[in-house]
Amino acid sequence: MEVVVYLIGLSHVVLSALCILYARESMSWIQGLFKTYPLKYLSGIPLLYGFLFLISASAISYPWLFRFLGLLALCEAVVAFTNPQNLYGRLLDGYFENISERTHQLFGIIGVIFGTLVLTWVQ
Repeated sequence: MEVVVYLIGLSHVVLSALCILYARESMSWIQGLFKTYPLKYLSGIPLLYGFLFLISASAISYPWLFRFLGLLALCEAVVAFTNPQNLYGRLLDGYFENISERTHQLFGIIGVIFGTLVLTWVQ
C-alpha cells in the first residue's frame, strides 16, 4: 500500500507544480476537459481517488485523515454524478469564470504542500 501512497503524493506534487508553472495552460486544459466529456464520466476520477485514499489509509501515520479525505472524494463523486439542480455545474462555472491566475497558482502551492505531506506520512 505504500506504493499507492507514494503515487498519490508524487502525482499531487507534479500536477500542482504544473498548475503553478503553467497556470493559464493548465486552467484551459481542465476547462476543455469538462467541456469535452460529460460530468458523469468525469465523476469517476474522484471516485477512484476516494477508493485509493480509503485503501491506502493503513499505510500512513494519520489513517483517519486519509479516510476522511477518501470519504470526501466519494461524496464529491456522488454529487458530480447526480448533479442535483446543476450544483456541480454552477460550482465549475464559478471556478473557471471568477478565479484569477494567481489564485490558481495558490491552489497549486497548496497541492505541492499536501503532496509533500503525504510523502512524509508514509510509515
